[in-house]
Amino acid sequence: MLPYLTLQAQDCNCEDSFEKTVDVYEKDYSLFIYKVTDENRDLYTAHTDIMRTKAMQTDNLQDCKTILVQWLDFFRDGHTYLKISTSIDLDIEKIPISEKEFKSSYKRNEYKQNPLLGIWQYKGYEVAIIPNPKNKNQTRDFVGLVINSSNEDWNQGDVKFELTSDFGSNYKSTFMMGDHTPKTVKAYQLSESKLSFENLNEWTKIWPKTSSEVSESEIVEKFGQFHFTEIDGIPYLRFPDFYSVDELHVDSIMKANHEKLLASEFIIVDIRENGGGNDVTYYPLLPYILSGPIQIPNTGLWMSDGNIKKFFESSDLKGKSIDEYTAEERELYDYVMSLKGTAFFEDPNYFYEYEPDTIYTSPMKVILLSTEAGSSGETFVYRANQSDKVVVYGQNTAGVVDGFNGLSTDIGCFTLTYPSSFRAKDVNENPIDPYGIAPDVYVDEDVDVLAYSIQHMKQLIKNVNSKK
Repeated sequence: MLPYLTLQAQDCNCEDSFEKTVDVYEKDYSLFIYKVTDENRDLYTAHTDIMRTKAMQTDNLQDCKTILVQWLDFFRDGHTYLKISTSIDLDIEKIPISEKEFKSSYKRNEYKQNPLLGIWQYKGYEVAIIPNPKNKNQTRDFVGLVINSSNEDWNQGDVKFELTSDFGSNYKSTFMMGDHTPKTVKAYQLSESKLSFENLNEWTKIWPKTSSEVSESEIVEKFGQFHFTEIDGIPYLRFPDFYSVDELHVDSIMKANHEKLLASEFIIVDIRENGGGNDVTYYPLLPYILSGPIQIPNTGLWMSDGNIKKFFESSDLKGKSIDEYTAEERELYDYVMSLKGTAFFEDPNYFYEYEPDTIYTSPMKVILLSTEAGSSGETFVYRANQSDKVVVYGQNTAGVVDGFNGLSTDIGCFTLTYPSSFRAKDVNENPIDPYGIAPDVYVDEDVDVLAYSIQHMKQLIKNVNSKK
């Protein structure tokens, strides 16, 4: 039985959480001054009034979260996060299992007769789908159990989702989100190896391999992990994110394949669906893809009362009263307080120049595959595309980079994380959010962008060489 999360009156009040959320965003959210203007203020106010009324009428934790998320959707900001933080026992359902146990029961119970049963993967999650255990009374047909997860909030045996047959390979599903709260969605088994949860994600079957479909290549099989391979001799680097491997690991891969990279007319860098991480992760790649120095905009901070308070709480001044400050500390305090209510940019220049110590003339060109890349994935596209070598293929980036440097605050049973910084001085005049950065060559999602980009790049180089 999935938990019905009733708000505890003494600790959780949806109306109170809603008002705190509004207060934080109107005062401390860095992009509020650009997202709510004289032109759309009436639209914002009407939206807020509707969601406030809904918040006053709910006593269910998940419903409250849905209301808060819907209100926050007005800003279309991918660096906004809302997580249930209450100590209320979520009564997480667990069914003990290990990968070895599942594979043993798979053979013993002849699960192969149903192509839904097996081990499925989505990013850092590996889930075993089993028939609903006979000792479970829930009205459901199948259960997805975590066997491996890179998310520390998820453990082996946790129920990630449950499926109830609707029609054919369509299912009614309850999907447990990252904070273990349930979301009702439709699910579709698109093929023996693809399972889609509507408007959420798509899972790939990794065990057992399907016999009725062509065996997937290394590119597809390892799409969810960083790796280096070659496609017909063309170096291919896959970055599903910029956090699962560190800078040193990437650097070691580049050094190990240095001669191959330099000997190639072009290389492929694939950051499709890269949700970001740490910018320094991709720096070892820059000597191979840049053609010269690039411009990196100087970032700024929104100096609200709340943000300034958090700044001091994370500094050496934490716990001190003003009377205890040294002369130097008091000078810093007075300076910071003088900035209150402003967008502060420490460097008055719009940008600074970055150039690696070494820039290699080869490879001549770089294919950059980019679809829905966000956060540091998006800044990578912004920086790499300043190179004459790089051609970006695919679709727009996610459009979530204008506000960043998330600060977290308690809003009563929830932790709200909001952007406090600005990507650049001109985010209002030249925004990337919410539409993202357009590719050089748009490729529809129904087209094999990898195959087309290789074909296109070969023709491009041929045409360029013919003009010499």
